[in-house]
Amino acid sequence: MLISNLKMRTAIILSLAGLCFSGSFSAIQYFPIAQAQTPATTAKPTTEDLSIKMAQLSTSKTPDGIATLAYIWGFPLVTMERQFNYVTSPNVPPMPGRGPANSLSCVTQLVNASFTDVVSPNSDTLYCLTQFDLKKEPVVLVVPPINDRYYTFEFLDAYTNDYAYLGNRASGTTGGTYLIAGPDWNGQVPEGMTKIWTPTNLAWFINRILVKGPSDLPNVHAIQDKIVVKPLSAFQANTTSSLAPVTETNASKEVPIGPQPTLIAPTGIKIFDEIGAAMMGNPLSPPDPVLVTKLASIGIGPGKTPSTEANDTIKTALQNGITEGQKLIDAQVADFGTVNNGWLVNTQTGVYGTNYLFRAAVAQYGLGANIGQEAFYPVTFIDSQGKPLSGNSSYLIHFDPGQTPPVDGFWSVTMYNDKNLFVDNSINRYSIGQYTEGLKNNSDGSLDIFIQNKSPGPDKESNWLPSPEGSFNMVLRLYLPQPQALNGTWQLPLVQKVG
Repeated sequence: MLISNLKMRTAIILSLAGLCFSGSFSAIQYFPIAQAQTPATTAKPTTEDLSIKMAQLSTSKTPDGIATLAYIWGFPLVTMERQFNYVTSPNVPPMPGRGPANSLSCVTQLVNASFTDVVSPNSDTLYCLTQFDLKKEPVVLVVPPINDRYYTFEFLDAYTNDYAYLGNRASGTTGGTYLIAGPDWNGQVPEGMTKIWTPTNLAWFINRILVKGPSDLPNVHAIQDKIVVKPLSAFQANTTSSLAPVTETNASKEVPIGPQPTLIAPTGIKIFDEIGAAMMGNPLSPPDPVLVTKLASIGIGPGKTPSTEANDTIKTALQNGITEGQKLIDAQVADFGTVNNGWLVNTQTGVYGTNYLFRAAVAQYGLGANIGQEAFYPVTFIDSQGKPLSGNSSYLIHFDPGQTPPVDGFWSVTMYNDKNLFVDNSINRYSIGQYTEGLKNNSDGSLDIFIQNKSPGPDKESNWLPSPEGSFNMVLRLYLPQPQALNGTWQLPLVQKVG
């Protein structure tokens, strides 16, 4: 079996969340997601090995150990800070998902095979995004009633924790007016608003709305047009602009460094200066006073610049911490999930507590990951015999009657080539699932999906998911998965080679 292959283990990361993660526009905005580097020929650490190592680091009193822990802990914080600075910069070319802080930016078109900006896109949902800066005042979000489709607003704090949700599962379909308030705001919540307390001043939401096919796009656009995001003062003044930023305009013409994971370690020990800067206004989430004391012992803290303030011994330890910390993050990526019928799965993303290594691994390769109760993304590179999926063969996914993915939202299977991009094909179909027009069940109520490079014939084309000529992988998306999907009671379908 090839399930231990690093490429397959890494693939789950490419489909974790919903933007560059599993969707159109990346949290790592518009940069191809970094691939994990294959480790050296030495044995890969196991989950147990990594847990032991992190336990040792948590009690370490040596500068090297503390620096390693600091790098791992701070990796998501720096990624979020860099993302915020990049996508809100006026010097970055405009694009959906970019714009001033505290404003709404929406994607209005489903992507096709010509789209190569990010890996593992989807053709199921459209997105709206907001980058929050809550230092000065709260921001108002108005959600219209959405009662005919799946939707969600996922809120992430500066440390990449999912701290709140709105949507079918979390808040229902009637909509509402919400006050997004930072950790230091103690004002009176205006009448008619529901407060969403945010643990950090830097935050982010990702809105996903189901598109039931190309003809449904105008209906989704109408929903997007009714979503409002404004700073509280602008909302109360009834201004017409939804783009009024809280932050001051940056007169610099410099383009901020992008949030690509591969650029963090090469920054060198100045990365700890970035961690210190990002800690300002962003209280630890979760609180960890022991960690704060440890970081301070080697000069890391809010507003601190250890790259210039530390002595040579500490500077050496800081660089060693980067090297060792990055090795551990990569090792966690390479041991990321479990295998079920050839599909690699992980349902533990989104809420990390003090599992700092796992949090860093998700930030590195799937920033913006949903919690499992909201969305579940199994991925496979192999058939039921453990052999790599290839366009030279034909495959069948069969669901017995009543055994299609158990969801309260919707499900789909998406096809990707060896670059994790959509596959150009004669019917312009990139995924197949619950809302595929014309999808046919068998006479006994079962469902067959035909996966192959050439058409299976007119009578089966309604259930055809075209594959490329070369190697490929597939992601099975389950939105609002029912408990049996998450606890393993429901078995993922085999990908059977049939020709």
